[in-house]
Amino acid sequence: MPVRLTARWQQTLDDRIIEHLDDESWSTPGYMEMVPGIDATKAQIRDRCRVLADAGLVALQQEEGWYVELTTLGELYLEGEADIDLYPRPRHPTVLE
Repeated sequence: MPVRLTARWQQTLDDRIIEHLDDESWSTPGYMEMVPGIDATKAQIRDRCRVLADAGLVALQQEEGWYVELTTLGELYLEGEADIDLYPRPRHPTVLE
């Protein structure tokens, strides 16, 4: 398993979300809330998805029901090929609403 270059702002939940999206082509916060290993509420997952999207690790389609998918940068992060700390720090979830 590659060593991930995690940023200081990232949370454990972020990795669980990204790992889930690596297994599925897309997902929703409501579905992820029920996934074993993702121990968070739908609202917490939405907040972290907003942050991950602002960082470029996932893509959001909020207009059509909160679909979330992994980006190329997210895939590179999982492979240990992208140091997320070198990218601009994402904004706080409340700023992104």
